[in-house]
Amino acid sequence: MISITNIRNIDISKYDEVWAIVRSLKNPGRMQQVPELSPSWALFKRYLGLRDAGQWNTDTFQKIYVPVFLKEMQSIAARRKLTELIELDRQGKRICLACFCPNEATCHRSIVAGILQSKGIAVNGVTKDYSEYGKACF
Repeated sequence: MISITNIRNIDISKYDEVWAIVRSLKNPGRMQQVPELSPSWALFKRYLGLRDAGQWNTDTFQKIYVPVFLKEMQSIAARRKLTELIELDRQGKRICLACFCPNEATCHRSIVAGILQSKGIAVNGVTKDYSEYGKACF
């Protein structure tokens, strides 16, 4: 079982592993930081610039962020982590992926969820089917 959520909403006791899909994590606790499934620093800085300029919305997410992040997910390191995640799911492990973004619809975790969904993996914690992201990527 794979679940995806905001890092502030995690009940760690419910999972075998919690992967923080973030570039920076100050206090990991029982979480494993997995930067391979997070945006590059360049993409993250671009997001911050758009957000700070009041231009971060669904449209900029779709037109600017999604294509770049999908390209980043084609790296060898990202593919290895996705393959590992799929294998853990097949073994029956309970895995939670989390980041800091408050809105799933404009967050990279929806893209990661879509990649997994396109591979036939059920993903809990998302409000819709995002598999179009995975179909566009792989």
